[in-house]
Amino acid sequence: MRDRCQIFQKNKIKNIQLKSFANGELNLKKNSIEFNDKSSRTGKWLFKLLPFLFLFLGIRLIYSGITNEHNIQIFLELLSGILFLLIPLGLFYGTNFKWTNRKKISIDEIDNVKIKKIFGNIFVDFKLKDNSTRRVYNIKDLADWIVIRNYLTERKVNCPN
Repeated sequence: MRDRCQIFQKNKIKNIQLKSFANGELNLKKNSIEFNDKSSRTGKWLFKLLPFLFLFLGIRLIYSGITNEHNIQIFLELLSGILFLLIPLGLFYGTNFKWTNRKKISIDEIDNVKIKKIFGNIFVDFKLKDNSTRRVYNIKDLADWIVIRNYLTERKVNCPN
């Protein structure tokens, strides 16, 4: 564990390296956390484009259902058009897409921290008090999560798992 986490006694900084292809690190300082990762390169524009795409497809299906001659096809196209119109409502109102990719977060701003394991990858989600989330990708293994959790519990931040 010493080789993964270098502790500098002078500044009390804990440096956690991410996986080699991620080429980043977390710096756990006294009152803040600094992120040096590639989170700003994630495709957030896709989540802004999808509701308009579903809206267009829903209107097109409803129009083609109205102009159709067969009763079953009218019903199916109207139903699928209405469902396509409801998807943007779920994307806008049903989910939390308020992400941040700030490079430095103060300990006072963090509400809670959770670890997620999806398809063998380990993510750490920092939920902030303004309801935004900062996700750190490519954590090496659970030993790094234990270092992060111990650091945050010393500073009285909620870590449920």
